[in-house]
Amino acid sequence: MRPGVGWIIAGVALLGAGVAVTLFSNAVVWYGAMIVGVIWIVRGISRLAKAPPQQ
Repeated sequence: MRPGVGWIIAGVALLGAGVAVTLFSNAVVWYGAMIVGVIWIVRGISRLAKAPPQQ
């Protein structure tokens, strides 16, 4: 697996969990999970862009 793909997968999972909990709950909004999910996705994309090309 290329560097950064794990960060992207974890970020999407965390972002999805934050959105799901927010949608299904009347009292809880997981802003932190959504923000950290987006940060992890951006970090994964940047690491993926900086990685040397595979042969």
